[in-house]
Amino acid sequence: MGRTKPVASVFIDTNILKFSAVKKHVYRPNKTTVNWGSTIFETEYHEPYTVNDIHKIRNDVQKRDAVFLGMLAYAGISGWLTFHVHREVDLETWGLPGMASPSGRFFECPLHEVPDPIVLQSRILLGGNKKFKEHNLDFVCGIKHPRYIDLTKMTGAFQGEDKPLNLNQALDAYHIWCAECAGIQYFLTMDYKLQKVAGLSNIKTPVVIKTPDQLLREVLPKFGLVGAFKFMWQGYRFAKPRVGFDEGKGWT
Repeated sequence: MGRTKPVASVFIDTNILKFSAVKKHVYRPNKTTVNWGSTIFETEYHEPYTVNDIHKIRNDVQKRDAVFLGMLAYAGISGWLTFHVHREVDLETWGLPGMASPSGRFFECPLHEVPDPIVLQSRILLGGNKKFKEHNLDFVCGIKHPRYIDLTKMTGAFQGEDKPLNLNQALDAYHIWCAECAGIQYFLTMDYKLQKVAGLSNIKTPVVIKTPDQLLREVLPKFGLVGAFKFMWQGYRFAKPRVGFDEGKGWT
């Protein structure tokens, strides 16, 4: 089902990588009765166990979008879509719990790295008496490019001329700026507040911000009638064992 010409390009937000890391290998505590000589006693041990983080999501909309990530990843694997990131997205995943998932990075869908919006950048990642997030905040607050400043206002990061940017929203603005400069069509996110705030802003971006469900609905007609039917069937077969598996013993 491979294609030589994708129908759309998509930049993925950091939370997409987080929600696609659904499979976790853990050790689960259990109890057993041991017969040691003439003594019988109960003891605790730990057994390998596989958990599915999608089962922990209580919000129905968020759970639906997390399920659709598997199908979108298949669209990238099969050539219908191209997915892109910037190294800043990877940096944001540092320290996030559960990212080393057997599910693979975005279900092993190819991710293409886009270049920096501006050249000749330098930065300090670690060192000194500052925490990693403080270095990150220094980086985004040091960008004075007019377009980036506009995007910080669009995402809600801008707090005033004499105040530092809100870090999470400033990184969102940086990601959208990366997507703009690379000519990416869509920005995929599960940050519903970001989509709402950006939609209400007077500042606009040519990059269309979509959630997984919205993106899938928008690009599916571009596959053509036959292509859409094939994709839905094969995409379902790809996604189901990866996002819909039951929790159980063993590390599979």
